[in-house]
Amino acid sequence: MRDRHTDASDTVGSSPRSSYPTGTTDTESVGTLRASFRRARTSECGWDARGLIPRGGGLIVCALLASTGCSNARFLSRTCPQPPDPATAAATPAPDVRYRVGCPDVLEVAFADHPEWDVYVSVDLDGRLPLVYPGRTRAEGLTLDEIRDDLAQQAGAARDRVRVNLASARSHEVYVHGPLRGRTRVVPYQGPEPVIDFLKRVGGLPPGSRLNQVYIVRPNVTECRPPEVFRVNVPAVLLDNDQGTNFPLQPSDQVYVGETRCSTFARNLPTWLSTAYRRITGLLPDDWWPFGHQP
Repeated sequence: MRDRHTDASDTVGSSPRSSYPTGTTDTESVGTLRASFRRARTSECGWDARGLIPRGGGLIVCALLASTGCSNARFLSRTCPQPPDPATAAATPAPDVRYRVGCPDVLEVAFADHPEWDVYVSVDLDGRLPLVYPGRTRAEGLTLDEIRDDLAQQAGAARDRVRVNLASARSHEVYVHGPLRGRTRVVPYQGPEPVIDFLKRVGGLPPGSRLNQVYIVRPNVTECRPPEVFRVNVPAVLLDNDQGTNFPLQPSDQVYVGETRCSTFARNLPTWLSTAYRRITGLLPDDWWPFGHQP
């Protein structure tokens, strides 16, 4: 079985065959990964010193990028449609059943037999829910179902008469870097969600994402271990349903998504030309129309 961690032969670059320098430690590999992302985004389209026009003939480069760089964009438009509002989608509670509550998560607690006890409550610093009725109960480190069972026992009610939902996840985050250069999103962590499922839910794989350049960096600070780098084979997950690299996320994971040449090139065009170029290459949705609706 192939090792899921990246090793000396796996790294970021212009193709899956690029590699980290041999003999690097895990910490050095993480640094190499980040530096490689920065280099790729500034040089992969061959900009001149001003960063405005490509070297060697703008029209030729435009034609080549338009003809070769849009396949990923259209593929992602079909398989990973963007939510109407990615920020709202990321903040909307959708916890994994294995999600473990922590301070200061906000929970919705409801009792069918005692509606006057219904409340939104934040996990306190001592890891408990400060409930007047049926009383303070432990929440830190427990799943929502375990909290519900404890509350039902305290209230002398059946399990199905008590409801506990995650109203706002605030205890942990996941950091998404890219695909736009310099863009980092802080997304609430909602359990060990597979990384591709997570990116689809929060709009983290927009058209223009580079499918062979998706990585997870796991800091492992709390475990006092060196950081780890995991490579995600996006086409295998989406096309072949091969979940081998669809790694479950952990708190404080950093997800890096590369950017295609098409997308990088479009961002350096004048606004009027960039819009047309994005439409031709599939970086804009098929139903996009400059006047708000199609004729």
